[in-house]
Amino acid sequence: MDLQESFRWIESERESLLARLCELSAINSGTGNLPGIARVRDVFAADLNSHSGRLEVVPSATAQRANLNGKLITESYGDMLDYRLRPEAPIQVLLVGHMDTVFPAEHHFQSPQVQDGSVLKGPGVADMKGGILVMLTALKAYESFAGSDQLGWRVILNADEEAGSHGSAEHLVQAAKEAHAGMIYEPGLTDGTLSRARKGSANFTLVAKGVSAHAGREFEKGRNAIVALAHAVCRLAAFSNSEQGLTVNIGRIQGGTALNVVPDNAVCQFNVRCWRREEQDAFLQQLQELVQDLNLHSDCQFSLHGGFSRPPKTISPANQLFMEWAVDCGRQLSEELRFADTGGCCDGNNLAAAGLPNIDTLGVQGGHIHTDQEFMLIDSLTQRARLSLLLLDRLSRQGEELLALREVERKAGAGVVPC
Repeated sequence: MDLQESFRWIESERESLLARLCELSAINSGTGNLPGIARVRDVFAADLNSHSGRLEVVPSATAQRANLNGKLITESYGDMLDYRLRPEAPIQVLLVGHMDTVFPAEHHFQSPQVQDGSVLKGPGVADMKGGILVMLTALKAYESFAGSDQLGWRVILNADEEAGSHGSAEHLVQAAKEAHAGMIYEPGLTDGTLSRARKGSANFTLVAKGVSAHAGREFEKGRNAIVALAHAVCRLAAFSNSEQGLTVNIGRIQGGTALNVVPDNAVCQFNVRCWRREEQDAFLQQLQELVQDLNLHSDCQFSLHGGFSRPPKTISPANQLFMEWAVDCGRQLSEELRFADTGGCCDGNNLAAAGLPNIDTLGVQGGHIHTDQEFMLIDSLTQRARLSLLLLDRLSRQGEELLALREVERKAGAGVVPC
């Protein structure tokens, strides 16, 4: 097939893609639902095995975190899929997606529904089962019309992105170091806008330990962990800086037992976001100093757990060139693509921090993700597949330009342009 024939073939797949997306959406694959993720994994594995490369099922690592009782627990995640075709080619592109959603098996939002013939509402239709179908359709079209020996590709589908990619991050970072460009299939905005720079993100758990006592008979012997934590939370919230764009969101607080007992345990979980690595480092220093001060001057003891799982995504010159190619490819499709910075984060953050220029919102157009109103625009299934096809073709023909720019960055110390 030539390029136009490939476009026609992609468009002919519209109804089939919609039907497949409905089937995938109806399979619950919340991050903790490992059997559901395994079912989705098997569907995508069959797609990938239609090519002549090599497929691996890779176990995810386990990770520890503190729960709302302040106890350290170990989390397990579903297996990843890792598929490679032409690893010997001079240009290597890494395509990344996640099979998990934010909706657990007991959530009420489980079934997809077509609305007005143009919108599909359902769990994971935008974030990001629809995006993975866009990816696989573009790869199939590319192999049918070109399949250039200049371009090799690798697909990694992880199963824990919605929980922070703690079990897959190391595998993704290693893959990023072996690739030259990255294509990630998070959803674009409803109007087609793609993400540019992204804030970094961290989740922390602050635990206060006091002394329990009867609130009537021995109140003075108690050390109230909730009161101590409340003072600490006020100081934490004051770290937010609107001018810098650094935010500290106090997300959850839990503590105490009966009302007639001085509480000896209180826990706060909070999220931090910032634009730049130096802001991240400065905040971590402030946070450590705060905990040290609390332990010196409070009658309770404090411990801190967590950290930054998503470093800020800044835009290197090579990444800027890759985005310009995407805009040019959009114009070939009579689309005016636009990039905008966002406070959200994804695996694109980690891949960029590993030095891989990437575009991380090549999936379907949609909205209300992470809610029971999640939707995607049906036409974007084929529109975005055509865009990815053009990007793959551009990489196969002009990838040396990207490699040359990355080499300049490496020798210069990998400077980044301001966000």
